[in-house]
Amino acid sequence: MDLFDIFSGQESWHTRRLLDLAKTLDDEQLDRPFQNHVKVLPWDSPDRSLRQILDRMVQTKEAWTAALTGGGVPLFDNAPPADRTPSAMLGRLDRADADFHGVLADVRNRSAWDDTFVDALCEPPETFTFGGIFADVITCNAYRRMLAMDALRNLGVKVEGFGSPIEYVASLASAGDQ
Repeated sequence: MDLFDIFSGQESWHTRRLLDLAKTLDDEQLDRPFQNHVKVLPWDSPDRSLRQILDRMVQTKEAWTAALTGGGVPLFDNAPPADRTPSAMLGRLDRADADFHGVLADVRNRSAWDDTFVDALCEPPETFTFGGIFADVITCNAYRRMLAMDALRNLGVKVEGFGSPIEYVASLASAGDQ
């Protein structure tokens, strides 16, 4: 059992499931303002709708992927509407996820979680450990996934499960049985 594979796989698997469920909603539902605004990170504005939560989960992956690979800064909260549909967010997630997982799988294979890199996208540039940024993505997106599950349920969407890595591991086992 490899914990990186489980946590990374579960984070992507669950985010994809939520985006698939969000495809069943219309724009009014996706953009319906929350009663209580939740501010996850001090540099972000509060998450105000389901669409914003889902988009920020994808943006988190895009931003760290850009930092790890030398890519450009994502368009935080300024992406065109066509890039913020659930289907478009799935495509963005798939692109970012492949690079993110590839870089960090190499880090895992080299046992280099304590190694550092300079995030040149920060102003001023900052130094982070690979393990620290992986934990950041898992932690922040886990919180947002729980909020998204609650928002989907409040909109009448049947959401199975509760977002646990146990569900992801079980899905792998059942896929292997087929």
